[in-house]
Amino acid sequence: MRRRREQLHLKVALLFNQRPLDRHGLPDDAFEEFDPPETIDALASTLAGFGEITPVPADRDLARRLSGGEFDFAFNIAEGFGRRCREAHAAAVCEMLGVPYTHSDPLTLALTLDKMLARRVVSPDVPVTRAVLVDGWEPDDELEEFPYPAVVKPNDEGSSKGIRDDSLASGPEEARRLAARLRDLYGCPVLVEQFLPGPEVTVGVMGNGRTVRILGLMEIAPAVPNGSFLYSIEAKRNFRTRVKYFIPPRLPEPAVREIGTLALTAYRLLGCRDVARLDFRLDAEGRPHFLECNPLPGLNPDTSDIVILSAPALGYPDLVCGIFREAALRHGWEVS
Repeated sequence: MRRRREQLHLKVALLFNQRPLDRHGLPDDAFEEFDPPETIDALASTLAGFGEITPVPADRDLARRLSGGEFDFAFNIAEGFGRRCREAHAAAVCEMLGVPYTHSDPLTLALTLDKMLARRVVSPDVPVTRAVLVDGWEPDDELEEFPYPAVVKPNDEGSSKGIRDDSLASGPEEARRLAARLRDLYGCPVLVEQFLPGPEVTVGVMGNGRTVRILGLMEIAPAVPNGSFLYSIEAKRNFRTRVKYFIPPRLPEPAVREIGTLALTAYRLLGCRDVARLDFRLDAEGRPHFLECNPLPGLNPDTSDIVILSAPALGYPDLVCGIFREAALRHGWEVS
């Protein structure tokens, strides 16, 4: 049975990790996933119509803060600390304390951050390109026989962390060198993934069950045509001069429909809830392949991909409030 909650009676915790000013000797993109103050402020302001919004840092004191705050709900954008399970931390604390929360559950959040595991879950229903996980267990000949060029990237990072303009390997020796660099910097397994020369397309999906729908599809292209374009950390940071976004993608309508269908399939197979952004790349024949899924997509009002791609259909307030409403409906609440 659905319960209607009056707006002013809701006390909502906005769970976040703020980007620190000091990296303490870590790589310059170590906290790329974390949010700047303007994102937190924009979300708090946008959600204010639902009641009292309290930003809550998702650090080691999160359980104490949540249990003592008497919160009705949590809006979760926290990325967590540590390695491949870090995005699951805040959601797991919410579940332990019985606090309803937005976005996917701990299992999906951990699974999708591990790119190789996510690929295994969606395949064969959703095509994936060939890849090797460099973690010390791979056979010696796997990189020798791999179809180059290949993108070399951390297996469990987001926000293009570790993906640089020079992350494209032309052969096994270069792949080994790039993998060694990444393992030294990030301390995680490395994914060597066959590079596809076609366009890159990202898809926003919102909803649960029968309400799941496509928010929009966006082609990510270089501002200056480049056959080996990577959506690298440098490109993302300088997207206004280095990247062009096309909404909808400059693709035949059947290809656009196919990517949308594959995105919905991957969303379901990975157990996503409320919202997610899924990335695809096309091969030389125009066939789309799944790259990864982000079930905690950035929500900066000016720079985040899901905000940009959904803008023709939804303004920022409708996007953010829509995520909250979808989560509330999962818990039997109707909020206006």
